[in-house]
Amino acid sequence: MAKYLNQPSREQIAEIAGIAPADVIRFDHNTSPEHPDWALPLAAEQTHWLNEYPGADYMPLRRAAAAFAGLDVDRVVTGAGIDELILMVSQGLLEPGGRAAAVTPTYPLQRVATLNRRANLDELMLAPPDFEPDTDTLLDAARNADLLWLTVPANPVGNRMADDVIDAAIAATDGVVVIDAAYAEIAGDEWTSWVMDHHNVVVLRTLSKAFNLAGARVGYAMGHPDLIDKLDRVRAPGGISSLSAALGVAALGNLEAMNATVESLIHSRTTLAEGLSSLGWRVLPSATNFVLCEVGSAAHAIADATLRQGMIVRSFHSQPLADYLRITARSPEENAKLLSLLSQGATRLP
Repeated sequence: MAKYLNQPSREQIAEIAGIAPADVIRFDHNTSPEHPDWALPLAAEQTHWLNEYPGADYMPLRRAAAAFAGLDVDRVVTGAGIDELILMVSQGLLEPGGRAAAVTPTYPLQRVATLNRRANLDELMLAPPDFEPDTDTLLDAARNADLLWLTVPANPVGNRMADDVIDAAIAATDGVVVIDAAYAEIAGDEWTSWVMDHHNVVVLRTLSKAFNLAGARVGYAMGHPDLIDKLDRVRAPGGISSLSAALGVAALGNLEAMNATVESLIHSRTTLAEGLSSLGWRVLPSATNFVLCEVGSAAHAIADATLRQGMIVRSFHSQPLADYLRITARSPEENAKLLSLLSQGATRLP
């Protein structure tokens, strides 16, 4: 069985750095630095119901997601973040012995879910310096795939595949195209017309990024009712806590807060990229809340040095990303602290 390899926990990082867990700054998880303070009264209210199971159909959450996306509710199904939705897709839409394809490097759970389904996986490796997919290779893979994984914008690269390439891939396959759209709000993507116009497209969305609810684990999938029904059949009846579901409903109705977060994240990403470029690193264009930087052979040593100061960035152990670091944009103060460390100490390595 394939296994997802977790990053070290906040507590583990704190022990290495000799600091309190609350002082750890995670530049590796692509989460928002903003706290959803609006959630506090609602969370307190929901404690009255924590002794009961949540409603298994999650209809209030499904209605809220459908309203946000501008879809009928039968085109939406919920899951405990995109993680559970990926597992639901592999179980509900991919047969054992079937064939999937993925553009890599990408979110590793797509590969884990495919292989644990005992399906075959064709991986289309992107190459530096720009990590842009070769269209002909992608279309050939799509033609042979029962399920095509696309991550738009890409993770860990941060770039966004062109619409005409996505359209061509959808048209090329008789299988299902699954678009992991975790950063949709930051990229300005809506995806509604795609699932309305194509019977074979499923789009995975999350409240972990622009809605500041990564710890709540709330997501939803959009697609044709027939595909959504297949996902609903393999969905756990109580996979999302009642507290998380209530927070999700409230967040999806609070567009002012979400839009403010997106604006803040884009500004933070821009200033972070400028600071990293000033170190002499090549910073790739990003449509997300993180940036990928080419730093050279010292990438792992730099990541280790920052970790020992309680600030963890994402490094990679294999090509084509061994010389790269992925760094999440956080608050101005946190970004400045990391940049100061990088400029004054972490980059001066033996």
